[in-house]
Amino acid sequence: MKYLPTKTLLLTTCVSFLALLPAMAGAAAPTGLDANGHLLKVEAPVKAGLSFTRLADGVQITHDGITKNIIFYGPQTVRINANLGKNYWTAPSIVVVDKPTAVAFDIRETPTELSIVSEKLTIVVDKSSGALTFKDATGKVYTRERAKAPENLKPVDISGAPTYEAQNTFTLKPDEGIFGFGFIDEGELNRRNKDILLVQTNTGIVIPVMVSSEKYGILWDTYSKMTFKDNAEGATLWAESAPGGVDYYFMGGDSIDNVVKSYRHLTGEAPMYPKQAFGLFMSKERYKTQDRLLEVARTFREKQFPLDYIVQDWQYWGSDTDGTWSGMIWNKERYPDPEGMIRTLHDEHLKLMISIWPSVGNDTELGKELDSHGLRFEPLHWISKHARVYDAYSPLGRQIYFKYIKQGLLDKGVDALWMDGTEVEVGTAAWDPDDNIRDIKSLGKNALGDFTRYLNPYTLMTTQGTYDGQRATSDKRVFTLTRSAWAGAQRTGAASWSGDIFANWKTFGEQINGGTNVTITGNPYWSQDTGGFFVTEFPGGEQNPAYRELFARWFQFGAFNPIFRVHGTSIEREPYIFKDLDPEMYGSLLKSVNLRYRLLPYIYSLSWKVTSDGYTLMRALPMDFPADKTTYAINDAFMFGGSLLVHPVTRPMYHIQNPPAETIPSSALRTKAGQAGLEGQYFAGENFETPKGKTVDATLDLKWPGPPLAQPPAGLDGLDHFSARWEGELVAPEDGDYEIGVEGDDGFRLFLKGEKVIEDWNNGAKRYKSAKVTLKAGERVPLKIEYYQGGSERSLRLAWRTPSQIKALASAHKGLDFKVATYLPQGTGWYDFYTNARLDGGQTVTREAPLDIIPLYVKAGSIVPMGPVQQYATEKPDAPYEIRVYPGADATFTLYEDDNETYNYEKGQYATYDLTWNDKAQTLSIGARKGTYPGLVTSRTLNIVIAAPGNATGGEPAAPSKTIVYSGKAETLSFRP
Repeated sequence: MKYLPTKTLLLTTCVSFLALLPAMAGAAAPTGLDANGHLLKVEAPVKAGLSFTRLADGVQITHDGITKNIIFYGPQTVRINANLGKNYWTAPSIVVVDKPTAVAFDIRETPTELSIVSEKLTIVVDKSSGALTFKDATGKVYTRERAKAPENLKPVDISGAPTYEAQNTFTLKPDEGIFGFGFIDEGELNRRNKDILLVQTNTGIVIPVMVSSEKYGILWDTYSKMTFKDNAEGATLWAESAPGGVDYYFMGGDSIDNVVKSYRHLTGEAPMYPKQAFGLFMSKERYKTQDRLLEVARTFREKQFPLDYIVQDWQYWGSDTDGTWSGMIWNKERYPDPEGMIRTLHDEHLKLMISIWPSVGNDTELGKELDSHGLRFEPLHWISKHARVYDAYSPLGRQIYFKYIKQGLLDKGVDALWMDGTEVEVGTAAWDPDDNIRDIKSLGKNALGDFTRYLNPYTLMTTQGTYDGQRATSDKRVFTLTRSAWAGAQRTGAASWSGDIFANWKTFGEQINGGTNVTITGNPYWSQDTGGFFVTEFPGGEQNPAYRELFARWFQFGAFNPIFRVHGTSIEREPYIFKDLDPEMYGSLLKSVNLRYRLLPYIYSLSWKVTSDGYTLMRALPMDFPADKTTYAINDAFMFGGSLLVHPVTRPMYHIQNPPAETIPSSALRTKAGQAGLEGQYFAGENFETPKGKTVDATLDLKWPGPPLAQPPAGLDGLDHFSARWEGELVAPEDGDYEIGVEGDDGFRLFLKGEKVIEDWNNGAKRYKSAKVTLKAGERVPLKIEYYQGGSERSLRLAWRTPSQIKALASAHKGLDFKVATYLPQGTGWYDFYTNARLDGGQTVTREAPLDIIPLYVKAGSIVPMGPVQQYATEKPDAPYEIRVYPGADATFTLYEDDNETYNYEKGQYATYDLTWNDKAQTLSIGARKGTYPGLVTSRTLNIVIAAPGNATGGEPAAPSKTIVYSGKAETLSFRP
């Protein structure tokens, strides 16, 4: 494959953009257009109000005032750009790095249609409406624009600049599945019949790519606030500001993998990561000193729990209350010797990842140099109040930002960057999309234009800058973690993660379909906070056995993520601590991590396929089984590579906790005046010092700030250090024992019948405390709640469980179920990974899943290479490989090896050899080695294992069926009985 330096890619983008888009000032006009995008001539007159001009790489049509350009970017890839004769972009695409391709095509005409016909793709234009239909080489319809009004374009002025409000609509097939758009908190894989807001948030990764089970994809090259809605009217993408009008790329293919490959050709290939990036990452918010970080690192090695990266989270620079925020500097008291610390880590064969932010402290040299060029925006960052966001849309801004990263972090030995808050986070923690829209727009204008049109892709620009800087100054492979992503992120070496999620079973389950809806867009590397970032629903955290069960199951899932990473706040979660605390749970963790490390030859070889062939490692089931419509609705299982079906356990089996108590409704609350709800009084100060505003709240389910604005409650000057008191009556709807509870942060007290029944008057994260009380139906109980807020999170909720709810929960706890039902897709046979029992596809199978088992099934006709148990990914480079063959169909697998660290693979310095299983002949052919590189292991023992009941079951090393010493020469082995 061909690799282009980033500067070449960006130059290509600029050239193609200026050559093709209408209305670009100073741009060379395409054939048939003047410099303003107006039609100069028509190749042939067409009736019904439609005319067309043949261009060098496509066709331009006009219909009812709309100019629509159809430009080939590949044999099955075309760009569709529709506007009202003017294009208001003032800069080239920041996403698409490919350029138009010379594709031979014919133009054919009938009285009602105009067809653009190439060898692999036909685009039919409806003369009556201008709507397009896309067909493959056989004439099968991929998809079509809505026949009536396929697009809607409205000229508008935003921030003093002309643009369009735009939308376009496709008519989907009734049983078509559509996937993608990134990590959107919908909890379902299939996006049919969904209404989705496409805006970056803390826990939302927006990627404007839709992939269909019909083997095509759509990339919208628009950056503003967008919505996607699928209903009876069609599947519609709306954009608030689309300066080019409707602008999308259609990508057809023979498979979903080919669609993804086309996306990568358009937006940039995904480079290789260092091999250690596929081991375990240990992260915490946060290790507060270099001594503590080194202590944790040493303990991993002493306890023999595998680890490759340890992560230093924020505030290593100072604190969040001064101007040192993210200045790429180290606090001398807590981190006196960062170079020595990193050398010690490297001596332990550990890599260091470190947190940086796009908001930069006012008192840093970085901040001052950016300010000297006007490259920081005015609004203050919500945490620091002494930091402002830098302009990553500016090439100079990116250059300055990277200069300080290099001299302050990378030159000291830091191995990888963790780029937090890249949505970009400004005035709030970016939880709410409406808050984030307001905050990002408040930044005003950037180097490319206003933030209304450039709302979403800040993350791409900042990771592009750090990638370009590292590629220009080092041959060490770039690995970046970013809390947000956009189309094209894969070319910058950036993996995204799903943000500051909460620890509960529902959120855990959403990571599965959310993650695959990221990777199916063509962004192959994704991760999440294994164990949940916030642990608020499990009192005691790691001491709570219910949380430990959740963590063990989540860790099993993490072992099959592209990037395997533990992270979170408040509690301890280094896996080794559970060895004595909970030996059974620790055994599950150790089994999971050892299986991950044993699979590294499989994972690393597939990572090469990601780079060289546009492949995807974490795969939504429809990627491999698009003809099996049952897979479209499977939200909790996925393929890991083409061989392993992974079905994480996403419910408790051993420690079933009750769901959160329900908020007490207004119908059960009364003020002294008889109104529904409770009367509240706010005070400045944490001890009711100065009375402020009064309120009547129908329910107590409060979070400050609340949408849509970050306003202080009831007349207070700020959002911190206040107190409040609510009073009224509780009205019981039925006889029996009630649980009355308060959930809040920070301190709270509850009084019933004049007696204090709950008190937790302390600073702390959100938690729930409850009391039991017996009431009669219709009884009115005096109630009072006192609350104070000391900083950070701000919430208060009054909740209950009624007698009937308590009875229902008791019934739910009877009869624990340890079995998991898994649907096995049609068209292939399967093996249970732990027993090698043969199973037919197209059915649901059930197996028990004790705490140390995650249901895994291997597709018949698979080759799965496995390596040794090791403490880090590169510990045993010459260890034997176990080659597991799962018969039932022919199979191939390409083993890949290189130096694990540099970009020499781009120069051809790598080695591969093919493993080929002939199922009819029962032979395994090991091909001749292709290529070489310095450090190549020239001779390796291969233990060949034919999977069968009683052999090669589970993750433990298996007894080989045959063993050879492979030295690079082709060899064929027979396994006939």
